[in-house]
Amino acid sequence: MTYAVIAAGIPTYFDLTFFVQLILFFVFLYLLNVLFYQPVSRLFDERSARVEAGQRAAEESRRRAEETQREVQRQLDAARAEAQTIIAAANRDAAARSQTVMAGAQEQANGLIARAQEEIRGERAAALDQLRSEAGALAILIASRVSGRPLDTADNRQLAEQTVAAESGVR
Repeated sequence: MTYAVIAAGIPTYFDLTFFVQLILFFVFLYLLNVLFYQPVSRLFDERSARVEAGQRAAEESRRRAEETQREVQRQLDAARAEAQTIIAAANRDAAARSQTVMAGAQEQANGLIARAQEEIRGERAAALDQLRSEAGALAILIASRVSGRPLDTADNRQLAEQTVAAESGVR
């Protein structure tokens, strides 16, 4: 069956198949929408959501990494400062100990020097006393040989010792 439509003075003939084709076209569009467009659109939306979630996660990880890096740097700075404090304290302690040891060694050395000087004085005095007594005995011996008689009395011995003492005081 054919129908004629006159529009603006031009006759147009339509067949019923036109309406069937028009209905089939809309059914085909609906099926394309349901079977292809919506699933593909849903896949694109899901992919976009995953990409955005990945970007958010990456941004959060980057932010946490920067925060962790700042915290580690702060701890390193604190550890360096503490190490410097410990080193300075150890240096001060070592200097104090060194001064103490040096003072003790100096005191000990001064004591040894004083004892050695005292021993030297004592030995010198003993040597001088021994020398005086031997000089007195030699003087008596020489005088007795020169005079040809023994000079063994206490007066002669005392006179010889005074002479030796006077001679040692002159020099």
